[in-house]
Amino acid sequence: MKMDVITGELVNRAIEIYLKHAYQNAPQAKGRRVPEFPAAKSLKQILGEAHPFEDLTGGTPTSIAANPVPVAGGEAPRVYALRLGNSAYPHMKLAVMEAYFPGEFVFAVDRHDTFHFDPHLPGYDAWCELKEINRIVKEAVEDAWHKAGIPTLRGLREDRFDRPDLVRELRAEGHTLLILDDDQHRAEILGGILRQAGYDVVVGPPGPTPKSDDTKIIRARKTSKGKSLRLPASAVPDADRVKDLCALIAKHRVALVILDVSYRTGQGPRVADALRMNSATQEVPILGIYSRRDFGPDPDLFNASLRRPYRSEAILHLVELTLVRRSRGGSGIHKAVGDKD
Repeated sequence: MKMDVITGELVNRAIEIYLKHAYQNAPQAKGRRVPEFPAAKSLKQILGEAHPFEDLTGGTPTSIAANPVPVAGGEAPRVYALRLGNSAYPHMKLAVMEAYFPGEFVFAVDRHDTFHFDPHLPGYDAWCELKEINRIVKEAVEDAWHKAGIPTLRGLREDRFDRPDLVRELRAEGHTLLILDDDQHRAEILGGILRQAGYDVVVGPPGPTPKSDDTKIIRARKTSKGKSLRLPASAVPDADRVKDLCALIAKHRVALVILDVSYRTGQGPRVADALRMNSATQEVPILGIYSRRDFGPDPDLFNASLRRPYRSEAILHLVELTLVRRSRGGSGIHKAVGDKD
């Protein structure tokens, strides 16, 4: 949705829905100071005046291995956020972001929890539980937004790629791309962009999600007074088990894996490492996607990297560069586009 079409009324409705699902009548919701915007003004007009939005628009750092390279479409997508929190975590944000296509904005929940946390440190289990709570809240809010007609990534995907008249039947034989991302709407949008560019695309399965009983245990932490509740085994992602991914790569003769570092609840680097350690997949290049709060994918694991949000031109350019490098026999680790053959 264009910025001048998004009204203050729509933003207010999005905030109301967010708070309803993020707090569910919890005590923290009472007395909160929540911004209210003039109903008739557009988001563009609101941002042109004094406003409480945090401008998170930044650069789009992109690299092939350890060497930064210029990328077409590198102008940073615009992102504006309100820190509204939830009943278990105060840093979650409502974001209005430019998604993939210039001038196309959607509402999204920024969990603000993709920080690196050493599994051996005290509190790691509690941190995993908190991230799971945030994931549940994010999905509930964005699902409610979609049902209310508020623009989301899911709506963008349906509008752009679920209509046969918009999908090209182009295929690039031998260039099948595998996308791994727990956020399936985000993965499907990227898949649609790549298919329109002529690639065969396979969207891999998301990481494990909790069963209903597990969810009750996770939510119970809200009233546990800080005591750690370990996640049940079924809810703990095991990034070392990548046999299913290796089989998928072999079946579709995958030429490039596009891996979000948030995959399997933040265990994307461990997945990449496991793929590197497997003789059947160690030569398949991996393009890492990361958020602005991550340190960036390790160049020892990823052949290329791109920070989201990004424009469609940026990902297409980087995919092409990575595949070109692979075709020249440089798919191994530490290989950059600028390296001499």
